[in-house]
Amino acid sequence: MKMKRIIVYMSLFFSLVLFGCAKKEAPPIAVSPTISPPPQPSEKVEPSKKVSEEKKVSLEDLLKEQDKRAEKKLDLDTIKLYGRGTPPLLAIFFDFDDYTIRSDMWDRIRSNAKYLLERKDVKIVLEGNCDERGTNEYNLALGMKRALEVKKALVRLGVEDSRIEVVSFGEERPICYEHDESCYALNRRVDFVIKQK
Repeated sequence: MKMKRIIVYMSLFFSLVLFGCAKKEAPPIAVSPTISPPPQPSEKVEPSKKVSEEKKVSLEDLLKEQDKRAEKKLDLDTIKLYGRGTPPLLAIFFDFDDYTIRSDMWDRIRSNAKYLLERKDVKIVLEGNCDERGTNEYNLALGMKRALEVKKALVRLGVEDSRIEVVSFGEERPICYEHDESCYALNRRVDFVIKQK
C-alpha cells in the first residue's frame, strides 16, 4: 500500500514536470511595412509654454550670475591663501593621504610663526582637514596628524606650545565641493584660526 502511494505521487510529480516544461511556440508576428507620410510644410509646431517660460532669463539675472562668478573667483584666491583661517595667517596644504609638510609650504609656516612671535597675546587653533576620500574615522585621524605636524613646526620655530590648540574636522568642513583633484587639493589643509579672547 505504501509503495503504491509513492508510485502515484511520483507519477503525478513527473507528469506535472513534463507538462509544465513543455515548449510553447510563440505565434508568428505579421510584419507589414508601413510608410508614414512626410510632414506637411504648412504645419506649425507650437513650443510648450512651460519650456519657453523656463528659458526666459532677464538681463538682471545674467548680471547677478556674472557677479556671483566674479565673487567665486575672488573667494577661490582667498581660499588658496587662508583656507577657512584668519588672515593674515596662511593655510598649509598637503598632498593626498599625507601629513608631512610640503617643501613649498615652509615659507607659509615661517610667515605664520613670525606673526605669532610678534604678537605674544595671540592664541590659535590649528584645524586639520581632509578631502572626502577615505572613511570618516581615517580622515579625522589624518586631519589630526596634519594639525599636530604643523604645531610641531611652529614650536620648533619658537612659538609657545601653550598658545596652540589642535582639532581635526576630517572631511566634514570642505571649502570646495567639486569632485576633482583641484578641489580635493584645497580641502587637504590646516587652517590657522585666531582664538577669540
